[in-house]
Amino acid sequence: MSRKAEQGLDRDQQILARLAKIEHKVDSLEQTSAFALRADADRHFAEVEKIFKTSRRRAQVYLAADGSRSVQEIAAHLRMKRQNVGRDLKNLFKEGLLELIDSDGNQDIWAKKPLDRNLRISKFLCEKFPVDEKGLLLRSSAKTRSEAKKRK
Repeated sequence: MSRKAEQGLDRDQQILARLAKIEHKVDSLEQTSAFALRADADRHFAEVEKIFKTSRRRAQVYLAADGSRSVQEIAAHLRMKRQNVGRDLKNLFKEGLLELIDSDGNQDIWAKKPLDRNLRISKFLCEKFPVDEKGLLLRSSAKTRSEAKKRK
């Protein structure tokens, strides 16, 4: 349809005519966002690497924030000090990777933002650091660490 023909249509008809020309249609806004984010994945992962640097602990805290755990529960799950976990949670919140989804009394429940699914940040961290998707150290790295302590 030409521009002149489109001008004769009302606004809704113009939009429908343009949509008909789009070859790639998506199922949802989330899927649209995922495509847009993945197009610049290299740039986004460079930012993710800056946030996590070489901090395995920060990666573990991020992965353990599954939407059902408070600071105390994450610390217990990872066998870490609550203060260290709380500091990393706040930093990840400031960076826009985590959100508070609930406040149960005096305990805040943390979760990853949908951005994690779109960019697959969790998968990236599991590949970069010796941790599983729940933030726990993989057995081989735990053995290596305990052997190193014994040697000292």
